[in-house]
Amino acid sequence: MKGMIARSVALGGLLVAVVSVSSFAQESNAAKTKTKKAAPSSGTPVVTDWSQRHLIFSQPRTPEQSARVQNDVRYQQQQARHTAHPDAVLRTGEEEPKVSRLRFWRRHHRRYRRMHRDWSMDLGPGATVGAGTFPAKYAFSPAAASCISVLPAIPDYVVFGTSVSGAGVSSIAAFTNLYAGCGGQVPGAFWAYDTGGQVVTSPVISLDGTQIAFTQTSGGTSSLVLLKWGPFDGLVPLPTPLTPVSASAYAACPTLTVGCMTEFSLGSTDTNSSVYYDYGSDTAWVGDDSGKLHQFTGVFKSTPAESTSPWPVSVGTALSSPVHDDTSGNTFVGDHSGFLYRVDGSGAATASGQLDFGTGLTDGPVIDSTAGSVYVVSSKDSGGTNAGLFQLGASFASGATGTEVAIGTASGGTPIYHGVFDHTYETAATPTGNYYVCGNPGNVPTLYQVPINAGVMGTPLAGPIVSTTTQVECSPVTDVYNATVTGAGLPQEWVFLSTKGPGFVDACGGVSCIMNFKVTQWQPGFQYNLGQEVLDSNLNIEVADNSGQTSGATPPAWGTNVFDQTDDNGVHWRNQGPLLSTPPNIPWSVNTTYNGAAEIIDSNNNIQIAQPAGGTSGMMQPAWGTGEGDTTTDNDITWINLGKNPVAGLSASGGTSGIIMDNTVVNPGGSQVYFSNLQDDGCFTSGGTGGCAVQAAQQDLN
Repeated sequence: MKGMIARSVALGGLLVAVVSVSSFAQESNAAKTKTKKAAPSSGTPVVTDWSQRHLIFSQPRTPEQSARVQNDVRYQQQQARHTAHPDAVLRTGEEEPKVSRLRFWRRHHRRYRRMHRDWSMDLGPGATVGAGTFPAKYAFSPAAASCISVLPAIPDYVVFGTSVSGAGVSSIAAFTNLYAGCGGQVPGAFWAYDTGGQVVTSPVISLDGTQIAFTQTSGGTSSLVLLKWGPFDGLVPLPTPLTPVSASAYAACPTLTVGCMTEFSLGSTDTNSSVYYDYGSDTAWVGDDSGKLHQFTGVFKSTPAESTSPWPVSVGTALSSPVHDDTSGNTFVGDHSGFLYRVDGSGAATASGQLDFGTGLTDGPVIDSTAGSVYVVSSKDSGGTNAGLFQLGASFASGATGTEVAIGTASGGTPIYHGVFDHTYETAATPTGNYYVCGNPGNVPTLYQVPINAGVMGTPLAGPIVSTTTQVECSPVTDVYNATVTGAGLPQEWVFLSTKGPGFVDACGGVSCIMNFKVTQWQPGFQYNLGQEVLDSNLNIEVADNSGQTSGATPPAWGTNVFDQTDDNGVHWRNQGPLLSTPPNIPWSVNTTYNGAAEIIDSNNNIQIAQPAGGTSGMMQPAWGTGEGDTTTDNDITWINLGKNPVAGLSASGGTSGIIMDNTVVNPGGSQVYFSNLQDDGCFTSGGTGGCAVQAAQQDLN
């Protein structure tokens, strides 16, 4: 199997010039034959795409709510993404070695934790998933990372639309063998198709992983495309061309053999509306640029068809992505005129008041199905001064504008994309936690934390500036709560984003980049250990100064100055300073006078603080103490290690698409994020210069 993988992926590595199409076809057929012998799947797979961040579930608060959501596939998926799997392993389909896989992963992590990217694959010239648009990932199991040689029929894979079209050009492609421990070529080319159009919206994947839905545009008209893929069917530089078949013929196409597609014309272009799929009813919704909301039934499980009268429903101008909420029975969608609509099962539509007076609602709403709340971001509110985050009820009345909090300066031309709720919000007894969003579109883009207490939005806190350029577009914000990365015993949480302008993180080197910021929240009654970091209510990083002690029942009154100590029951915290994209910390330099409380970043990416009075550094960089609280003597300075720099960055040409994550690979730091650059770059894994599909580790981007 490994030999077959290597040969197939050699083609995926752009060695088409020396490998014949016929030999690839022979290998593909051999691969398919072996794949078809696989054992049936078990457990519930995990699908991560654009939609899982737009419909979320805060903690059920009544027995009725709990009973309802327990059977909701999307709730189950949310739980799987946030749950630790300490016994999970890497599934390769081979004989298990006697050596613990976890020990293997630890060795691998220590060796490669400083890598900038895990891999970067060429999607072709000009190819990109697109601004505000997401790739999609299928994981066979929430408890195991599956490689190409795994026994289940479908290994883990990730799908990228390319936003380019033309004869012999891949419009959509997938990669598998995603993880460093898989063996063979990592990643492996899985399939690639020329579907006859340009894919500029986010794809969605069926729960069994065998089908994909997306929209594409060709000849001035867009269509909904349903695709059954075949393993090893086509490569990015040599995609398999597909011709649409009828819906009934598509329903009869077998899965996991060769590519098969059907399409439904939308009668208009679609530049900004991704397909939303409801697992329970096998129904999908998508908007178009003429303001029509379409509904489709039997999408993945039966014979697909477009619903007729009263569908499609005309609700406004060009539509963004719809989101369906099973609890209320409504489908919510915004338009480019700044209105939000709720459409019930009969097709009756109710419009909000105008929420955006700038770029329009370019992103789909975010819905907390449990709390019955709908959130919308606006680049310019009715006052013309602020960008805003709006909260409305799921049954809002005609003309309603709900509640607004300001998230920076308004812009009439820079779009704003949605942020994301943190883990605390999704697990609290009441909808209480934080919402992170990149705001301030009229000035320098800034990460905001919006506190929410029992469903009520509080005053946003302006955090890090994330670009040196004003009025540049941010990507959507992605939250990564990684229960598999425990560090000294506490799951870690970050938010990820990028900007089209130069990133304001030291590691970005003055170019566009992807950034992550640690937002791990303090927990009551929790045993903390030396070196663990949390983000306090003042957006300062607090570092545990002792081990084996338990925090109090309520948050302490945090010290506000660098190096302040805060006593929290038995835990001692030290203030590391603000969560900044460019901390006021520079590398150590020779023969330099440092004032008391001056901070630097040492060669191990730890924050070092001069205490108590400062002094002058020596002629050679000292051997830094690596543990939190360690002291280092440097001429007449004593440096105290305040822990890891909580901010990281990684260059990304032109910024990135939307960012998706997985928490499947269970090892210290081993889980990943996936995205594409917005501009061509050198794609180091496959070679070539084009749009790059990228996998990067969640930790230590810099």
